[in-house]
Amino acid sequence: MRVLFVGAMDREIDGVRARFGCALSEPIYGAYPFWIAHEPGLDIGIVQTHVGESNAAIATAEAIRRFAPACVFKLGCVGGHAEGVHTGDLVVPIAFFHSGAWITRRQDDNTPTADAAQWQSVFGDKPYQVNAENLGGRAHVSQPDQALTQRFAEFANARGAAPVRAYVGGSAMWFFDHGVMQHVLAAQVPDATTSAWVADMESYAVAQACAVGNMPFTGLYRVSNSDYYGEPYDPAAVADMFSGNFVETIAEFVNQLAAQE
Repeated sequence: MRVLFVGAMDREIDGVRARFGCALSEPIYGAYPFWIAHEPGLDIGIVQTHVGESNAAIATAEAIRRFAPACVFKLGCVGGHAEGVHTGDLVVPIAFFHSGAWITRRQDDNTPTADAAQWQSVFGDKPYQVNAENLGGRAHVSQPDQALTQRFAEFANARGAAPVRAYVGGSAMWFFDHGVMQHVLAAQVPDATTSAWVADMESYAVAQACAVGNMPFTGLYRVSNSDYYGEPYDPAAVADMFSGNFVETIAEFVNQLAAQE
């Protein structure tokens, strides 16, 4: 079985890379570091996309083509933007959405406004919004592989990790105003089943790349900071989050997946 991990920063992937003893392979397009490890019944690939949506889309699509994995995991830190989501939490995704796609007009009367808590989503069913017809028949909200996500959530729960389920936004917008934070998910995912959401800069692009390639995909996240609660980002603390028990849980899980293939 082949498993591909996708991460943007060293501190997100170093722990898993060291745990499996991955060896550096040829970089993707000479720009994106790629590592491989071989264990009985299991091959591990890790691609470092660097930060940003474009990098993530390019590197993920090519890593899938090169490595031909059975499934893909986005490994990374996310910012918390909702009540009940705190620094250090383990998060599994409900769905992936574009948190930075906005029309700067009011929802009620479609007039321009500087109030971002009143903006409309670029995506939707109104004549001036982007819908599946403009996206090649694909929805703008991407679903993780439900079976894979549920299996990991149950596995982590059994080890006392208690994951938080949340929607994962992806964009280069960072949110600090509470009114805007509370508006984002409702505007972008009107049928959301919870108000819990987190965000990074790569997951939406990775999810789209996997969806186009019909590749089973989910994300394994730690909350690096919460602008909702004013909990700051600490790079050293983030590195610690992606080591120790978290890495062992991931390693045990993928080994179990391989054993059950």
